[in-house]
Amino acid sequence: MQNFPTVGLIDGVFRANLEETGMSYALEVEMIAKARAKDMLTTPYVFNDVDARAMAAAGADIVVCHLGLTTGGAIGAQTALKLKDCPALIDAWAAAALAVNPGILVLAHGGPVAEPADAAFIMKNTRKCHGFYGASSMERLPVERALTEQVRKFKAIASVERRYGR
Repeated sequence: MQNFPTVGLIDGVFRANLEETGMSYALEVEMIAKARAKDMLTTPYVFNDVDARAMAAAGADIVVCHLGLTTGGAIGAQTALKLKDCPALIDAWAAAALAVNPGILVLAHGGPVAEPADAAFIMKNTRKCHGFYGASSMERLPVERALTEQVRKFKAIASVERRYGR
């Protein structure tokens, strides 16, 4: 069970309002504990070391270090972490989760980790990350490129007017 959508992506006053009205990250932690009790595979997003500890304590099988909305492509996030800053964050969040459950898997996701080279950078520069959890980088970005290329090919076809002088 993937913990998505999540209030973890929201901050500021709106996040405070969600937490105050009971739509909280703590409920997501409870949901993971209930899913784990039913022997479901759980892969919740975490956004800091406190979240990572809480999800590990709830019994998550995998914690996914969410680095923000994926960058790149036609609609990618513009406000994002720098890739070079992500390994230290991932390792800190991983250390928190692993301190609670040494067998938990830790994956990286989102933000500037959008391309295979980005994921390779993360894997090379982290000590505690076990892999990459793809979403937009595996479905939106490749589709955008393919559609753009396909439209270019169709646009390159000479129109009837140009071919036949009409």
